[in-house]
Amino acid sequence: MPVSLPTLLFSLLLVLAAVNCKQVKNEKCKSCAFLVDTFNAGLEKTSNKHFAGGDTAWEEKNLGKYKTSETRLVEVMEGACKKRTLDNTDKYNGVKELEFKCSALFEDNEEPVEEWYKSQQDLDLFSHLCVDNLKLCCPNGRFGKECASCPGLDKGSEVCFGHGECNGDGSREGTGKCKCSDGYSGHACQHCAPNYFHTKKTETEIECTKCDESCAGGCSGPSNKDCVKCGTGWMRDENEACVDVDECKAEGNNERCTGAYEVCFNTAGSFRCDCETGYIRNKEGVCEVDVVAPSNSPLLRPHQLLRLVAYLGLISVITLIYSFHRSILCVIFTLISIIASILIELYVNPDTIPDAAKSFLSGL
Repeated sequence: MPVSLPTLLFSLLLVLAAVNCKQVKNEKCKSCAFLVDTFNAGLEKTSNKHFAGGDTAWEEKNLGKYKTSETRLVEVMEGACKKRTLDNTDKYNGVKELEFKCSALFEDNEEPVEEWYKSQQDLDLFSHLCVDNLKLCCPNGRFGKECASCPGLDKGSEVCFGHGECNGDGSREGTGKCKCSDGYSGHACQHCAPNYFHTKKTETEIECTKCDESCAGGCSGPSNKDCVKCGTGWMRDENEACVDVDECKAEGNNERCTGAYEVCFNTAGSFRCDCETGYIRNKEGVCEVDVVAPSNSPLLRPHQLLRLVAYLGLISVITLIYSFHRSILCVIFTLISIIASILIELYVNPDTIPDAAKSFLSGL
């Protein structure tokens, strides 16, 4: 039965809604925090603004009046909810229409802000406004409507034992679940992940380090001797250490790379099939001649060099015979050269020359 377009669109919207529900946007709390930051920045800029030097007792008396004056409040409010008031607003990236949302929040809640300004400046404005009064945020390390503790704090440690992020931390949203950093696991990131071992572990702290690459199933220390077992492509040696298996040379694995012009290249715990020098793998995965690669072939191959030497020797002997004197020795040398040339033509080819001889001749 075909699915209608409206049904597909509705299903897509449900999926997107589910995804968005899992994301802690925390925009209300961030808008309140932005209001607090810009308001505090205004207070800092207007601090001691109208009095500089002179009678200390007189300044303290008059500054006390200015500290809570309407004049100062108006100046501070002019910069509230404005990005230009702060030197850096990176932590608010991602909040759309931040200044508008902040201004709307401020407009609806001027009374508690002014109350704090007039008589409660000794209290932290963020806690007073965003946490206690408006209930848009939670203190750090707490989450959700009731500002419950994030995992780890209940054990006397840091949030997620200092190795993860608590979902909804500092907001009235989230699940409170820890998203652990690499190498850590558990409800509060209080355990080492598989193939990691702890270098420090107490009731409130843990430090984990990755096992050697040769290990599988965990380890008790950092070396290849501390593995619970060796991983695929590794084996125990006579010293009980996990060492790499050279798959390209291992018995029974001579046909690892069977494609034309392929060579086996050993890697840590595995191997790969590369193309020979001068070849490149095409889109079909087959090695073909690399037309742009510089040629590494010698000017003369070993069998060609042998032929050249034989012919030059033959020509030299014949030249000596006819240039100087026709002795029996020269005739013998001529016959030897002719026979050597015939044998080279009949039996010498790239497959019959030993590798050592090829290396020697190629270096000439």
